[in-house]
Amino acid sequence: LAYFYCNRAEPSRRDPRKILCTLIQQLVQTDSGEDAGLLTHVVDIYKKREGKGQKSAQLSLAEARDLLCLNHVIQTSKNVVKIFVTTRMDMDILNQFENFPRIELQPDDNVSDINKFVLAKVQSSIKDRLLLHGDVSNEVKKEIYNILCQRCKGNFQLAALQVSFLCEMQSESDIKRNLTTLPDTLKDIYNELYNGILTQKGTAPRIALNAFRWIQCSKEPLSSETLLDAVTVEVDTAGEFSQIGPARVKQLLTICRNLIILDKKLNTFRFAHLSVDEYLETK
Repeated sequence: LAYFYCNRAEPSRRDPRKILCTLIQQLVQTDSGEDAGLLTHVVDIYKKREGKGQKSAQLSLAEARDLLCLNHVIQTSKNVVKIFVTTRMDMDILNQFENFPRIELQPDDNVSDINKFVLAKVQSSIKDRLLLHGDVSNEVKKEIYNILCQRCKGNFQLAALQVSFLCEMQSESDIKRNLTTLPDTLKDIYNELYNGILTQKGTAPRIALNAFRWIQCSKEPLSSETLLDAVTVEVDTAGEFSQIGPARVKQLLTICRNLIILDKKLNTFRFAHLSVDEYLETK
């Protein structure tokens, strides 16, 4: 078994060479004899380099691609080869696997999971006193659940953001009035959030935009402390540095309107969803 989790937000997790080399490294270290052929080819590459007087180095992309060509592995293996790949509906990726069996998941296929997610999200928002300070009648709670389950169209991120929108309401009548007019698509909801960010008072819009740019463009994920310092520093037209901070964790999360989150385990800020990064690339 060999696996790799791709992550567009981390350069090392979207580098084709590193992905293939990681898979090869896992396969050649197996104790079974099934992948002995792969190990033999890796040793052959090492001996070939050694014969040319080359120093030991990682496999190149071409070498890794030749070693782990899926069609070649399947055709030459003496045993059953099972390859499981999950991806979004990306045509470049789908075309590479057009000759392989494929299972496509449609929004209706995860209705039960979405319904559980909506219920959990509403309950946690009430418990954390984010929705009407925790004072929500069973009638309104049921109405929120039923309508959001119908409107989120199988999209977890859309459901989460719609609940966040409702948390900004100040009364049950406001919630009832807005339930049927919530944004229907991620693009619509991101437009509202982004416009809301830009219309905040003071330095909040500049800090939020700085945060988005740093998260998008930094070579590697920044620690939360580093990002909090970076978002408050600007360069004026004369080339002089100025500071518009300081910024704190809760403050930054608030002014960015749920578009970024703090990964406490890794101590870094990141976009709440890949679609956030994609949306901001259009701005």
